Amino acid sequence: MRLSRVLAGLWLLIVIALGAVLLLQSGTLGQRVDTDLFALLPRDQRNPMAETALQSLSKQGERHLVFMIGSADPDRAAAAAHQFAAEIAPLPLTAQPLGETLAAISQFYAPYRRNLLSAADASALQQSGTDWPQRALAAAYSPMAGATLAWKDDPFGFYADWLQSLAGANKVRPQEGQLRASANGITYIVLPYTLNGSAFSLGLQEQVLGGLEAAAAKLKTRYPDIQLRRAGVILHAATAARSAKSEMSTIGAGSTLGVILLALLVFRGVRPVALAALSVLVGSLVSAVLVLQWFGHIHMLTLVFGTSLVGVAVDYSLLALASGIDSHEPVAARYRKLLPSMLLAVTTMSLGYLGLALTPFPGLAQMAAFAVIGIIGAWLTVMLWFPLLERKGLHSTAISRAIAGWLPRWPRIVGKRWFWLALLAVPVVFGLSRLQQNDDIRALSGIDPQLLAEQIDIGRVMGLPSPAQLFIISGATPEEVLQREEALRDKLAPFMVSGHLAGAEAISRWIPSQAAQQRNAALFERQIAQKPGVLENIADQVGLAPDWLQDQRKPVPLLPFETWFKSPAAVAAGYLWLGKQDHGYASMVLLQGLNDRVTTAQLGQIVSPGVVWVDKVSEISALMAQYRQLLTRVLIGAYVLAFAVLSLRYRRQTWRIMLPPALATLTTLAIMGAVGMPLQLLSMVTFLLVLGMGMDYGIFLLEHPDDGRVYLAVTLAAVCTLLSFGLLALSHTPALHAFGFSTLCGIGLVWLFAPLFRKTAFQPVPESGK
Repeated sequence: MRLSRVLAGLWLLIVIALGAVLLLQSGTLGQRVDTDLFALLPRDQRNPMAETALQSLSKQGERHLVFMIGSADPDRAAAAAHQFAAEIAPLPLTAQPLGETLAAISQFYAPYRRNLLSAADASALQQSGTDWPQRALAAAYSPMAGATLAWKDDPFGFYADWLQSLAGANKVRPQEGQLRASANGITYIVLPYTLNGSAFSLGLQEQVLGGLEAAAAKLKTRYPDIQLRRAGVILHAATAARSAKSEMSTIGAGSTLGVILLALLVFRGVRPVALAALSVLVGSLVSAVLVLQWFGHIHMLTLVFGTSLVGVAVDYSLLALASGIDSHEPVAARYRKLLPSMLLAVTTMSLGYLGLALTPFPGLAQMAAFAVIGIIGAWLTVMLWFPLLERKGLHSTAISRAIAGWLPRWPRIVGKRWFWLALLAVPVVFGLSRLQQNDDIRALSGIDPQLLAEQIDIGRVMGLPSPAQLFIISGATPEEVLQREEALRDKLAPFMVSGHLAGAEAISRWIPSQAAQQRNAALFERQIAQKPGVLENIADQVGLAPDWLQDQRKPVPLLPFETWFKSPAAVAAGYLWLGKQDHGYASMVLLQGLNDRVTTAQLGQIVSPGVVWVDKVSEISALMAQYRQLLTRVLIGAYVLAFAVLSLRYRRQTWRIMLPPALATLTTLAIMGAVGMPLQLLSMVTFLLVLGMGMDYGIFLLEHPDDGRVYLAVTLAAVCTLLSFGLLALSHTPALHAFGFSTLCGIGLVWLFAPLFRKTAFQPVPESGK
């Protein structure tokens, strides 16, 4: 007893020390929780530039919001936009300036204008037959003459055309002091804003979402025919947070109340459940701290999956507590009797989970470490602390006696009864034949469909590029990057001509390479400046002074990339520049109007020096598929390893332990196939949970064949797991719903199957005093 107290005190000191470490590092915990799915890939499969590009896009778009106010009547749309802007003025949002930016961009490029040509003007200059004097004279008397520069500074309209080409496939145009776009006979007023803070601040989310909903309600009251569209990261984050809060208050509260009610009915108090929760909490704390110290960071998926797997440890605490019901045996002796089965259970499960660490994926290794450390930590808590915390034995209740009394009446699969079990194979095979696999990350997202529809509508009307598919361009120098971008844009041109792409947003549209600028300057020089009679004819007919001719023939400087990057023009396109990388420089090319898989596949086949195609959705989905396949192998390996280890003790009886979780897993897969629920990554985590808890049930029932309290512990563990995870099947988030549904089926079935293969009949818990 003295040694047990020393070990319990030592474990207490270790837990306190780890808790102190976590508390001291609490200020940096947010920075050490990794949410990047690509961090789950092995290092040799990762593309650092692609990760940098996606992070840059995420950071650039995190604080942006866009609103579109639409009406068939442009004046009505403008009036509604003014009201909406006034209503949201008190919110922590900053309207993006319009006129000043456009004027600054035009003024910046003006000194370099003769080196800047639109694709159409460059093509026209390469061909003979264009009457350039006539074009200049027509522009001189046009109502739009001088809209960008004075006519004499841009007589052929080359600079105006180039500025116009910067808009590309973007359909938004400034008009009457507003940004406007049109689609299907509707005029939309576009209101771009920047969020004053982080999109993931819960306080800011509620303030902004609440204010926008109030403004939208007032807008609809005054203008019932107006169309309002919204897009922004904070809208999705706020909606998801509100949904999570709602589900926590219903599903979470239901789970908690269910466990408390169960404790009151079975134990006549919540103390036993509190002790069980303590063991799991300590296990999770110990694993989280040690994983953070070991890996330096912890991935969000590790927290989600690892915490679920550590939940297996509730079996140990409930078995220890249930064994004390109406027991007159000394506590120490009782725990010594439990030690073999408890030690075997934790060893087998830990070895099974360690299989995750044998894969090349760092994410799975981290999950393995978290799960194994957590399970061992919870087991140590039960074995070292519970004998000291159990002040007095528990007494049976009518409910506990009734549950324990079920077992003698529970059928056993012996003799001819195997025929009835064999009949189960028919619906199982049918369900398995209909089972589909779906690793598409979009199937797991809980994005609000209304917000998604509005965001897609905004992208379509405004002609915005997609952040999900893009090209990464790299080169030894910024000049080489720009030249490679221009070569890629030439390869994309046929897709635009055929209508499969609307456009491509690239830095080289805003700052042509030095080589392209030199080609443009040479074209102007050859076809206009040095071509006899062209400029003289214009000067004579309009009556321009001789110095105008000299000015038109004077070379203009090339626009250096460094100068451009510090200019107002870089504000609009600078986010496409990834800057200095390990082996040079890099940029992004975003695509507009990409909406079919055939074109996406063809774009992925483009081969060009320094050009890499990135399809974020497909790559993450492929990553999910790899993890699912690896977890499938790990699960099979865990069954084989567990069978081998358990066979050392149970010999020919090992199948009684391993068959229930295997049958529960196959039956759950069949049910999923029958109801049309696809097999996903989260399902494999459920089946690891089913294996762990199923083995515990089998070991406990095989080790203690004549103790009805063991079946009570098994039942309580199953019910607690169903209440904790199974109720997630009610969630509206697809990922949580899938996890909850498979857990509900898997744990429920393994609880039903485990007693079917028991070796001998159990005896119910005797009534107190008998």
